Amino acid sequence: MQQDKLSLGAVKVKKVFETEWFSIDAISQKKSHRPYYRLSCNDSVVIVALTEDHKLILIRQYRPAIGTSMLEFPAGQIDLGETPEVSIKRELEEETGYRCGSLSYVGPYRVDPCRINSMVHLFFGKDAKLTGKKQIEDEIEEVITISEEEFKEMIKDRKFIAASGVGFYSLAKLKGLF
Repeated sequence: MQQDKLSLGAVKVKKVFETEWFSIDAISQKKSHRPYYRLSCNDSVVIVALTEDHKLILIRQYRPAIGTSMLEFPAGQIDLGETPEVSIKRELEEETGYRCGSLSYVGPYRVDPCRINSMVHLFFGKDAKLTGKKQIEDEIEEVITISEEEFKEMIKDRKFIAASGVGFYSLAKLKGLF
């Protein structure tokens, strides 16, 4: 794990469970004798990407935690030794078969800092073209491209339910990247 810290200042951290994807840490609290539990994961990347004809690229992926498939922006964990930029280029092409003509780093953000200690690095891409090199067939059910107006309607109609994705889209808009 990239976030494998043994202590937080005077606070002690003990790893109580670990998988290849995440670990659960018990953190001693100063005011209570009960531990606080957090999820530790590798940092990740996500991209709000537009095709050459200005359509948003979305993926449909089954999410076991909620027992259903959902639409989301292409994303993934940063592999050991990768930079966020290398990671997002790899993830986008693996999941969708697209490669962006230009890529902007929007910045690092926290998704759920009350329980998760990792960072997500947000990117915005333009002029994406199909490369034919999509590699992940078993995880991604569908790749779709839609207009921004269609995307806004999906948000309103709760057909796009990833709150982090809505936030990332909104941030890209606020920064004037569209």
